[in-house]
Amino acid sequence: MKWIIHYDIVAFAMIAVVLVVYLTYNHLNTLSNRVYKRLLIVSLCSVVTDIASAYACSFCTENQIVLNYVVNILHFLVQNFVPCLYCLFAYSLVYENINIGSKWFAIIFLPYILNVILILSTPFTGACFYVDSAGIYHRGLGQIFVYIVAGYYIIISCAIVLKNMKLLGVAQRISVLLYSSECIVLNIVQIIFSQYLLQEIGIAFAMFFIYISMQNPLEYMDVQIGIYNRNLFKKNINNRIHKKEDFGIICLQIDGLSYINEKFGLNNGNILLKQVASYLGKFTKNNEVYRISNRQLAIVYLKKPDFNILCNEIMTRFEKPFSFSNRNVNVNLWAYLCCIQSSKDIVSANDAFDIIDYSLNEARQSKKNSIVFASTDILEKRRREQEITLAISNAITNSNFQVYYQPIYSLTEKRYTKMEALVRLIDEHIGFIPPDEFIPIAEKNGDILAVGEIVLEKVCSFIEQYHPEDFGINVIHVNLSVVQCMQENINIRLLKIIDKYRIPHGLIDFEITESTADNISENLDKLMNEFEKKGIHFSLDDFGTGYSNQSNLMKHPYKIVKIDKSLLWACDNNPKALISLKHTIAMIKDLDMKVLTEGVENKEQVELLSKIGCEFLQGYYFSRPLPISELMDVIKKNIIKGEL
Repeated sequence: MKWIIHYDIVAFAMIAVVLVVYLTYNHLNTLSNRVYKRLLIVSLCSVVTDIASAYACSFCTENQIVLNYVVNILHFLVQNFVPCLYCLFAYSLVYENINIGSKWFAIIFLPYILNVILILSTPFTGACFYVDSAGIYHRGLGQIFVYIVAGYYIIISCAIVLKNMKLLGVAQRISVLLYSSECIVLNIVQIIFSQYLLQEIGIAFAMFFIYISMQNPLEYMDVQIGIYNRNLFKKNINNRIHKKEDFGIICLQIDGLSYINEKFGLNNGNILLKQVASYLGKFTKNNEVYRISNRQLAIVYLKKPDFNILCNEIMTRFEKPFSFSNRNVNVNLWAYLCCIQSSKDIVSANDAFDIIDYSLNEARQSKKNSIVFASTDILEKRRREQEITLAISNAITNSNFQVYYQPIYSLTEKRYTKMEALVRLIDEHIGFIPPDEFIPIAEKNGDILAVGEIVLEKVCSFIEQYHPEDFGINVIHVNLSVVQCMQENINIRLLKIIDKYRIPHGLIDFEITESTADNISENLDKLMNEFEKKGIHFSLDDFGTGYSNQSNLMKHPYKIVKIDKSLLWACDNNPKALISLKHTIAMIKDLDMKVLTEGVENKEQVELLSKIGCEFLQGYYFSRPLPISELMDVIKKNIIKGEL
């Protein structure tokens, strides 16, 4: 029989090109890369020996029987080593960084060893093939075992992939399953049309697909500074978690690079990063430093060092300047370190990223060149923040925020004349979420704009439906956040809501905190002036907690100043605090502003504030914040909780 070798020639060209390209680049010294390189070489040898055996079987005479046996045995040995190596490659995709144990060695190599024994015995037994006296090639019954072994490797490769689907990327899964399906289909076709040599072209396509999808040398490298990248960091972390290995991470965040890139150019910024990466490489076994973001470099430890000593040594280095190799310039960089000493509660690489980001953010709030030793508490905080973020998003979508109202008592009129609208969030999964927990999160992600407008809408709807002004309530205080005040068209958006319900402008009073007033003084002036023209007033909240109290009072036209509860509570055991409170109230009144004190909890505080001239009181002595269902009865009957 004469075999058709056209497909083998194409396969040879494909594998040869892939091998040349692969050898042109440097690759990571990982088990999967080492196995893939050997797989390319063995596949190329398999194609060459397949072509040689086809010629030997087609053209050899009875005088060349020995040569025929040698060529075909060599081909059988090489070709049947390909599925064995492919199975090892599938294994290496999952168990990247560990040596093959005796169990897996037996699973992967023992069937091939049995195959080798069968193949080498063929000249004596005719097991795989035999050549008759005329030099004609015949298949032997032993080839059934060869096909069984090939099928065994296909099953094992697929089992490894299916068992570890979460650890493997789409390309990795497809490459293993593609080879398996190709082998099955092409072997069936070749059995039917035995003159066509198709197995090698299937292997060639599999090698090509693996290269373009998984063996790109840039996939795991940061080309700018020549170290490993976030992709490999994530892969290695997930592998270690899957193998239940406890590991540690040190992550360094460098600040000041933006200025350096602008001042000296991006190339010099990368030179500095290379210096830092090279320095960190001294603390690893194989210089395994990862760049996981523009400013963050990380090291992963299996054998954990003394993290305290190591972190302090790194921070000491950043107390000294770095220099450009191509310029006589020294620059100072400052850094923050996150140290994860144990990974026992980390279930994925994303958890590690969350801990790193959260920890480094905390470090930046403290001081330059600071160290944060991350704990599982940080992960819990991060998860809690994510849950609350989702709860806020759901509440915005469904307008599920609730508004409670806390009555404000007038000492002059001896009744409730004002109320403060307070937003509440009750999530069906989490339950009640305190405002001081969800409002900062909403401010950070920008959701506070929607939250603020929902609250104002609900306040206006409440006024329209219940007419609290009929029961003596002449003002409802609504809080504005710093983010809202910074919006250029905030006045238009808020007025649109108020006018939609035909609410008298004087019924709404916007409260801003002292810190807000400090941060946006110029914007606030414009906003307040525009609202004052419409008859909408402003109050200053939390007065006494900042550092520029008097300056704020003189800058802006507040109607009411709300004294923070901390000033009132300090009067219980500090005579100086009482003197300060008296003078503060007197000063506010001299500036022609009304005074409201928060946090009033007992009768003695009421009497004190009445004596020193405070006009409005708010606190649990009078009433806690109430839902509408309880509120109306309190303001109608002027119920004071502390007198019950």
